[in-house]
Order: sequence, then C-alpha cells, then structure tokens
Amino acid sequence: MTTTRIIPATAFVIVLPAICMAQGFDGVYEYAFCDTPPYVALVIDGANMSFYETPCTLSDDTPVDEPSGGIQYTMSCDYGGGPQVQTALFYRNADGDLVLRVDGNEDRFVTCN
Repeated sequence: MTTTRIIPATAFVIVLPAICMAQGFDGVYEYAFCDTPPYVALVIDGANMSFYETPCTLSDDTPVDEPSGGIQYTMSCDYGGGPQVQTALFYRNADGDLVLRVDGNEDRFVTCN
C-alpha cells in the first residue's frame, strides 16, 4: 500500500522567500547606464565582489523589511591599505536595477546585454 503525503500550501509560502533570497544579486553590472564598450563597475559572485576593481567580500546577509527584498551585508573591501569593513544594503528598485547603499549614499547599477 502506497501512502501519499500532502504538504500544506503554507509550507511553500515559508520556503519560497528563502529560495529567492539564496539566489542573491550575482551578476555583472555597469554604473547607472549601459556603455559601448561596456564599463564594468560591479561584479558579484556569491560572497566575492569586485567594486570598481576593488576586491570585496560579503558576509552576514540579513534580510530587511524596507526596502522590500533588500539584504544587508557586512562588506569588507581592500582598497590597498588593508580591509575596510562597512555595512552595505543591496536591493532592486522599481526598474529592476541593483541599488547599493553604503553610509547613506546610493549607487544604481544596471545589467547590460
């Protein structure tokens, strides 16, 4: 005899945000608009990030309520004098662009094909 397990719909609601959040913000971005040839300003690959060719690492990802879908990270970048640690917030604006907020300043990055 085969038994069938029914998973309540609420289980999918709980799991879905965790799956979306795990996808992160990985990608190659240009600053504000697309150039020809492209000017790569930001590359995110998991915990590794290159911000205007400066190597950085992201850790301690924490979802935030505002802005919706935002994730706050501890960002450690080495500008040549050793790592500098800052708090960074990543989120997507209404146009789908990636926004990076550090120390009250925001930069908008776009993905270009």
